[in-house]
Amino acid sequence: MQRQIPMPLVAVISDVFSTYYTHTQIDSRFFMAGFPQEVPEGNKQQKCHEWLRRANKEMPDPLSALGCLIEELMEAVPPPSWGQPHPVEGHRQRIESQLSAHGLSYQKGGYILQLGSMIATRTLQEIVHERDLKGVQQEFDRIFSNLDSDPQAAVTASCALLEALFKGYIADEGLQLPADQSVLPLWKVVRSHLHLDPSQIEDDGLKKILSGMASIVDGTAALRTRRGSAHGHDTRTTIYRIEARHARLTAHAAMALATFVIESSEARLSR
Repeated sequence: MQRQIPMPLVAVISDVFSTYYTHTQIDSRFFMAGFPQEVPEGNKQQKCHEWLRRANKEMPDPLSALGCLIEELMEAVPPPSWGQPHPVEGHRQRIESQLSAHGLSYQKGGYILQLGSMIATRTLQEIVHERDLKGVQQEFDRIFSNLDSDPQAAVTASCALLEALFKGYIADEGLQLPADQSVLPLWKVVRSHLHLDPSQIEDDGLKKILSGMASIVDGTAALRTRRGSAHGHDTRTTIYRIEARHARLTAHAAMALATFVIESSEARLSR
């Protein structure tokens, strides 16, 4: 199932782009965002409208492409405008209002999300971009792209995100990779090095939370194996089908853990 660009949003984006950009700039931004290469005919507004409409028909995830398309418009710092609001601010407000009207929101980095679906991951998103964690970024993108359209793939990506993060940490710290490089053995190496083993913690509350982190890794790995897209499973033994709410729960938990691991690593280096 595609994440379609709502037609009222198509109209707003077309109007904003035709007002703010030249023909050449419009072509460049659509090309860089991965839209179909054939340039539609017509004036600037007609061109944008057709390009976005075509994306809904031809692209696997039109909303992800839209996020890339409007990233520069939504995030670039406008030049001084002599104390008056820069015109781009009005354009951004129009786009944000139309997104909100359809239960969507723009998130930093070029992401279009369902309102409320992944708000808790904004901090991790910023960390991933700042530290250029390419392996983690790839899985992060897969989670966002598949939460609603393919929840099983989002579960698989949540587990892969943890694997990528743990492997990156082990490589950065010069630690020895375990023979079994699945997520649980990787987590044990990282947990030990960061002194996050619950058995080594005296405070009962923190001990329980750290035990819960181990359960997140275990549960994410188990859900991926039994119901994610990485492995086949016997439909006769499947109690329920993975839905978007299960994928969001898994992703929220995995990303909260990932954020804590990164912050713990940074705290360790600053000591």
